[in-house]
Order: sequence, then structure tokens, then C-alpha cells
Amino acid sequence: MADLPGYVSARIQERLAGEAYELGIRVDVRGNTVHLRGEVVSEERRLDVEEAARAAAKGWEICNEVHVVAVGEPEGEETIS
Repeated sequence: MADLPGYVSARIQERLAGEAYELGIRVDVRGNTVHLRGEVVSEERRLDVEEAARAAAKGWEICNEVHVVAVGEPEGEETIS
């Protein structure tokens, strides 16, 4: 029996949280393809998300649409009064 899209999505979300430590990735299943959307801070994190999704959804096509967002170093110290 083939997995239902909702179960595939939930399994991927669980793996993303538990192994890739990403909670902000949206997982949509359409047809035989899983679409991953969201933002991460590096290419390595983007590939980690894809790898976790592939491990959780074997046999499904993965479309990784996750974007890398540059996060710069803070400028100086913040004074809290």
C-alpha cells in the first residue's frame, strides 16, 4: 500500500525537526513529488534538509525549493539598559 500524502508530509516534518533541526520548512506533497520550501542559513543546511526528506520519503521525488538566506555578523554590541 502506498503512503498517503499526509503521512509522508508528517514523516518528513518529524525527521526535519529531529535530525536536521529545521522547524520552518514547509512540506507539500503533490502527485508523486514532495516540495520543500523555506529558508536556511547555508547551502549545507539546505542539503541537510533535502537528505532528511529523502530518507523519510523513499520512493518519492523530492523538489528542494529551500533558499539560503545570508545572515551577517552583528555590528558592534547592543546596549541593554
